[in-house]
Amino acid sequence: MGQHAHYGQGGRRGGIGAALAVMLTLVAALTAIAMIALLINLRRTDTTPAPRSASDAYCTAGTDTMPLNPTQAANAALITRIAIDRGLPDHAATVALATAMQESKLTNIAYGDLDSVGLFQQRPSQGWGTVDQLTDETYAANAFYDALVKVPDWQTIPTEDAAQEVQRSGYPDLYANWDGLARAWAQALTGEVTAGATCALEPASVSDRDGLAAALGKTFPTIGVATGAASATGGSASPSASASSASSSPASSSASAADDAKTLKLTLPAGLSDADATRLVWQAATWLVTQARAYGIDAVHANGMGWNRTDGVWTGSESGQSSLSVTLA
Repeated sequence: MGQHAHYGQGGRRGGIGAALAVMLTLVAALTAIAMIALLINLRRTDTTPAPRSASDAYCTAGTDTMPLNPTQAANAALITRIAIDRGLPDHAATVALATAMQESKLTNIAYGDLDSVGLFQQRPSQGWGTVDQLTDETYAANAFYDALVKVPDWQTIPTEDAAQEVQRSGYPDLYANWDGLARAWAQALTGEVTAGATCALEPASVSDRDGLAAALGKTFPTIGVATGAASATGGSASPSASASSASSSPASSSASAADDAKTLKLTLPAGLSDADATRLVWQAATWLVTQARAYGIDAVHANGMGWNRTDGVWTGSESGQSSLSVTLA
């Protein structure tokens, strides 16, 4: 009897141990399942947006809802800048932009109807120039303006009528489709409106400070360009900047120099009225936004407002300080 009872108690202890092992295994399995579910849920609820791709980049102007791609926006900037340099009113840029949108979607193409080429689909056989000339954006835009200014009353007639007088298209009514877009971009690029255009771009992998400084000097010859510490044309840093640099540690000086190398500060010519200064600031600021992909621009600051390529919007409130700077990647 005693031995039988002894064996029965040992069996019960063995059964309890086996049950406990099963329970621990189940707990471990359930814990693992719960952790996996948690990780999956965290992945699903991660709100960090993926970086924008180059194919998703876009530019807009004013309240017009149709975006341009960065290449189209850069071409719009070139066409408008030529109108400004020629002393033409905003309406000239509006007509040119509407025409280029209809003819080529603001793209410098080497083909078209019959022998038409370029931004405006001008024809070598009709005396506009050679193929090489007409696929040069600057030549093509100037050729268009040369013809436009000869049109009677071009400054006051509707956009589509002025465009048709130049182009002699078989579909004259189609130019009117782009009047709103063209007007919005012309107003932004001529500085008529504040923060009138923006681009949302993919992250910049490289930048070209020297190329940007050269392009600024060519496009805006009256605007001075300097890095944070020295002029882009070889000027030296101010005494106060030199003294500050000398008192800094080597590490902080290196970091400061790197930041300075990424920043260009633009200086407006003296003697401008407040209205002219503001207009020039926004001409340059909007042009810089349209060149952000080409030169690796990360941010532009103009008159108290700021733009960056990731968010793709202008933020802040405008001040009357006539300040302008650009930060490279």
